[in-house]
Amino acid sequence: MTRPDQAETLRKKMESRLRNVPVLYPRKAKTLAVISGKGGVGKSNITLNLALALQEKGKKVLLIDLDIGMGNIDVLIGTSSSRTIIDVLTDRKPLTHSLSAGPMGLRYISGGTGLDAMFELDQERWSFFMNELAGSLTEFDYVLFDMGAGLSKDALPFILAADDILIVTTPEPTAIMDAYSAVKHLVQTGNKLSMKVAVNRSRDQKDGLYTFSRLSHTVKTFLDEAVQFAGTIPDDPLVSKAVIEQMPFMIKSPQSRVSRSVRLLADVLFQIEENQPAEEKQTFIEKLSSFLMRRT
Repeated sequence: MTRPDQAETLRKKMESRLRNVPVLYPRKAKTLAVISGKGGVGKSNITLNLALALQEKGKKVLLIDLDIGMGNIDVLIGTSSSRTIIDVLTDRKPLTHSLSAGPMGLRYISGGTGLDAMFELDQERWSFFMNELAGSLTEFDYVLFDMGAGLSKDALPFILAADDILIVTTPEPTAIMDAYSAVKHLVQTGNKLSMKVAVNRSRDQKDGLYTFSRLSHTVKTFLDEAVQFAGTIPDDPLVSKAVIEQMPFMIKSPQSRVSRSVRLLADVLFQIEENQPAEEKQTFIEKLSSFLMRRT
């Protein structure tokens, strides 16, 4: 190969790499990944109502349902979105194309329902999605990711890249052990993470604190890591009634015990950080890009 041919080959390679590098925008939105070790602990319901609690405070919130193919944010709101996150991920539609309007001005992107549609995307599609997401981070104060139960290969980069991780569990022993398994999996990635725990369906505050202490002690003993307590959400019959009526409990009964507890959860998760000086660290998009690049 002649030197001009070598130069041309190198130029094409560099152009290809540049096309696949996401555009970096100034970070504005705080990102939170909400996870659980197992299904059925109320994770999506907590995520939705937490987003509404932030909207109530006058914040601009984007909720992205990343339980691909199995999402239920639509069901909890009582709507049916014709556009989902799959449109952006696989069809390369603008992210704004998939935005739906929820209560109280909330904007959300449905994960879709039906058969599980886990995705294996090439680098170009991931790059397109990250560029779309990066633009959205300048338009919102908070972006909440409702992750699927468990920790899939596709979901892990979003969880690791988020500013904070909220682990939702319940006082049931199986739920506690599944939450521990999720923490263990995250710790084994070797990344420095901010992990907080919310205990759903607690009989009272004492029950929630006891549940957290069991999980926290196990994490410290066997993983030598720390998780922080975010709060408890009471076991309230109102929640089931709201789900049946397909109405978020923050809307159905704003002054109920469970609604007040979610407001307190929002304060713990976000208010403290807002009052602290901003640190120079990698943005969500930079971290997400790095994790996805390692996979390819």
